[in-house]
Amino acid sequence: MHHKDKYEVLTFKRDFNAASMNPDLFWVELKLKENPDIVINFDWNAKNKALYIASHNRHDLSIESLTRYQQQEIVLREEMHETLDADVVDMEVNVFNHTISITLDKEPTQRDFEAFSRKIRYVLQDYPNTWTQEAHVDFKLKDEKKGFYELIVKPNTYNDSNLTYRYYSNAIVTNNAGSKKAEHIDRVIKQEFAKPDSPIYLNRIWVNQSKLNSFYIAFEKHEPLKEAEGNRHITEAVGVYMVKMNYPNLDMKTLKYYDYKTTPRDGIFYSLMDQLPEDYQFLIEHP
Repeated sequence: MHHKDKYEVLTFKRDFNAASMNPDLFWVELKLKENPDIVINFDWNAKNKALYIASHNRHDLSIESLTRYQQQEIVLREEMHETLDADVVDMEVNVFNHTISITLDKEPTQRDFEAFSRKIRYVLQDYPNTWTQEAHVDFKLKDEKKGFYELIVKPNTYNDSNLTYRYYSNAIVTNNAGSKKAEHIDRVIKQEFAKPDSPIYLNRIWVNQSKLNSFYIAFEKHEPLKEAEGNRHITEAVGVYMVKMNYPNLDMKTLKYYDYKTTPRDGIFYSLMDQLPEDYQFLIEHP
């Protein structure tokens, strides 16, 4: 290891474990002396001097490149805050995971999504080597664990044409847990369809990409497991319902029930999504 005058060593310990089975592997944490906000960490192979970082897709792994990445990450995060702070209650930017969590005081509108997408894309296009994928932007209200809506922002510099899982630009994805709206929808669905010995579980919500008050909803029906040895609380999925709902008036129409005796469960939700009208599609391609 070099660079001892440039970095302070925070951690240097053997990282031998059952997974790696490599006695030459060490876990290292370094802090840049001239900027204590920059801390890099990696596995280092003492035998071949190689650096390893889990889930890191960069090919130029070195202490210098990791430091540059951290420096750019700080600058990017600061610029994102400068651009958006006036429009949000709170915000967290995770460059490594390509996620942005935004807290608002009211639900976002279609116009809000367009404005946020434009501003976020404007920042990201200047950092193609730091922000290397589409941004997953979560919009939540105060006191929510997770937002109902997630906006997909694709920088102009990002090319996903070789991927098998591709989003439309500005796609709006919904989360079926963690938000007040998801909990409300789940409660309404359960009141309508669940029975004491046959619970239902919300699985997917697809929103109209231009009219945020219209949803297609898929939820699984469960029944007691036949081989449950008398414990009727143990259930198994037996089928899936597809309904259409308008929100917030909660007008609901049952479209179809798919029984797993005749419809394979594997891949069912991709199959259902492919049958949706075009206005509800958010994927260009999927496996």
